[in-house]
Amino acid sequence: MGLKVAPCISWMNPNEKNYIYNGAAAGISFGFISEFYFTGHYAISTGFNFSFLSGNLQFPYALSPDIGILDRKYNFRYLEIPLMMKMKTKQYGNFSFFGQIGFGTGFNLRTKVKDNFMTQDHGTIMDKKNLTTSEVCFIREAILVGLGTEYKIDESVSLIIGLSYSNSLNNVLLGKNTKDNSLSNRSSLNYAELNIGVLF
Repeated sequence: MGLKVAPCISWMNPNEKNYIYNGAAAGISFGFISEFYFTGHYAISTGFNFSFLSGNLQFPYALSPDIGILDRKYNFRYLEIPLMMKMKTKQYGNFSFFGQIGFGTGFNLRTKVKDNFMTQDHGTIMDKKNLTTSEVCFIREAILVGLGTEYKIDESVSLIIGLSYSNSLNNVLLGKNTKDNSLSNRSSLNYAELNIGVLF
């Protein structure tokens, strides 16, 4: 068992026409690691993470009576529970190397947005708010892959450094576009992170 912290880069992939990716953003996650070895080199890895992820989208928007383009930055907060298979090499000196693959289930705790609404008549209108449950999906399912190294400090403590990637399997947004009701708010949320942890 152990603890981890992971700075990350996250971004959104829109899955609807006229919705445009508008840049990645820095984030962070931290949490608890638990590994259950069923042979010398294979383990089930799980735990929980509090993840702070962000993404930027640009899309058509209507805010009565104005019609324009909305530049929206999303700030997501998730409680994520990973479940992965970990495969580790034998030890070379104090080092061993590992790869892992599995799934992650994230539960949305809160989503804040920062809006820049650009119109021809009134210029830019800025706003901040929390999204409701009708606008954001409560559960985010993802495929997780990663690789890294373990450095054995002593018999009971190991340092872990690794890279991992989370690819969303479902859309994290809900609802219809306010300008064009034929369009849905549809986007996945992906991230890559640098994992730094200690196992006891």
